[in-house]
Amino acid sequence: MKAATVCLLLASSVLAAPQSLEDKYEQKLAKRFVRYGGWESDYDVARARAKKEDKVLFVYFSRSYAP
Repeated sequence: MKAATVCLLLASSVLAAPQSLEDKYEQKLAKRFVRYGGWESDYDVARARAKKEDKVLFVYFSRSYAP
């Protein structure tokens, strides 16, 4: 029984369609906290906005979903 379960789990993970990095990126951007949080994803736009609002920038760089 254990062997059948392990084989089934392995087969289902192999058959699952892999997501592209672009798809993962779009899914992350579609999350509610990103859409309604007032975040900027363009550095130049964020810099201009920070200057206009007299605020500092909080910048986070990541490669986890970058295409």
